[in-house]
Amino acid sequence: MTHVVILGAGIAGVPTAYALKAQLGPHDEVTVVSDKPYFHFVPSNPWVAMGWRERADIAFPIGPYLESRGIKFIHSGVKRIQPEVMQVDLENGDGLFYDILLIATGVAGMRDDIPGLAEHTHSVIHIDEAERALAAYREFVRRPGPIVVGAAPGASVLGPLYEYAFLVDADLKRRNIRERVPITLVTPEPWPGHLGLGSEDTSRGALAAALADSKISVICNARTLRIDRDAIHVVELDAAGNEKQTHALPYAYSVYWPVFGGVPGVRASSGLVNARGLVEVDEYLRNPDYPNVFALGACVAQPRVGKTPVPVGAPDSVYSIQKAGEIVVQNILALIGDAPLSSHVPQRAKWLSDMGNTGAAYLSEPQVPLRDINWMRQGRWVHQAKIDFEKYFIGKIRLLPAGRAPSAASSIADVMGRALAGAATVARPTQAGAGRPLEVRLPQDPWIELRALAKSLGREPDALAAELLAAAVSDAKSYLDGDGTEAMARSRRELLVGELPEQQPGVAFDAGAP
Repeated sequence: MTHVVILGAGIAGVPTAYALKAQLGPHDEVTVVSDKPYFHFVPSNPWVAMGWRERADIAFPIGPYLESRGIKFIHSGVKRIQPEVMQVDLENGDGLFYDILLIATGVAGMRDDIPGLAEHTHSVIHIDEAERALAAYREFVRRPGPIVVGAAPGASVLGPLYEYAFLVDADLKRRNIRERVPITLVTPEPWPGHLGLGSEDTSRGALAAALADSKISVICNARTLRIDRDAIHVVELDAAGNEKQTHALPYAYSVYWPVFGGVPGVRASSGLVNARGLVEVDEYLRNPDYPNVFALGACVAQPRVGKTPVPVGAPDSVYSIQKAGEIVVQNILALIGDAPLSSHVPQRAKWLSDMGNTGAAYLSEPQVPLRDINWMRQGRWVHQAKIDFEKYFIGKIRLLPAGRAPSAASSIADVMGRALAGAATVARPTQAGAGRPLEVRLPQDPWIELRALAKSLGREPDALAAELLAAAVSDAKSYLDGDGTEAMARSRRELLVGELPEQQPGVAFDAGAP
């Protein structure tokens, strides 16, 4: 019997746990450990920070979904890892032994690196931080002023930096106060769109043009020195690394990307991590000194792609994490079966960034030079594609295991419960023009019963039928397996993109793209 322990229940840990449990033997065990009892879709955090998503839209308890697959779930933080004795010490006081360990904990922002960063700026790395950023933003719009969106020297995964700046721009325009709010983007990159990859192709011109169109000022090669209550102090370097200009940027609201480091329990595990607490791995995504310890996701120590005047970390995306997760699963199974391991190099970088009503898609293959493919595209289709991918990924996490059909009453029971609770209220007529029309012809008996049910509840038949049909569709989706869910996601995407007022011929979007 092999015991695989996975630290982390996020976009890296949960899909990998599902895949491993499905392919391991009947007597092998998979245990997932997380300091949080819920899964949440991290790429939607910027939307949470803008009030465009709520916690319930992207986060839900993960224990029941793991346990439905026979995966044990432990809600506890990690105190430290002892790889020499193959044990994880948990904050709840327990010790957990493993045969194979996968670290997929995500990261912590090193917000103490820059004086004043933690006290005066906000972050959207975690959903709790995004909610605090939203509360501060709501106060800000009552008394608008300058906004600074920035990244610390050495920060990585900079795509969301631009995304957040564009989201703020779009939101302020909707509130009709954009002209009162100067927006400055501060980045360690040598040019907008470098993103830690170094490409000077279409991404550089397209992103610079988009920023200019949105009247977002940019300071590149920026080293943030300190942040006071009313000013952010930045030194701008030239291409040779010499000091070019200093800036004292006034601000009323600021969101900053800190440098990433390992979470405390992993950071305390000597022999596995670098100075920042990120896990050292080889091309097989396992630690060079402890071959039964693997790592996946943002917690992996990734080398910088190239030298820049101000350090810039490497990018990452849901797409690259999922592809690396496939390699981890292959290699864990290979390690158990004493078979050759597979390399995860070269990588492919691919992600989507929302820009309000539009968006940008980026593809680089391979991720590090020399590249065969390197492009960036913009359009409304990207905005819609990111919304659709969020639904697809969350739906995949909540998918029931094969052979486990849900109760047919799940969503319908919720509709009926709400209807019964309001049975004595005045009937609510269907609003003219609300929703999309769909002609459905019912046989005589169900047609009479629907009308009788609606009348008994004090509801309009059309309104009740629409709620019941929507609930039935939700329940029906729960019966699909993984292939069925992906096929439905592709069909849904085709229908949505086909109805957009703007289309871009020749642009393809894969279900696992971001």
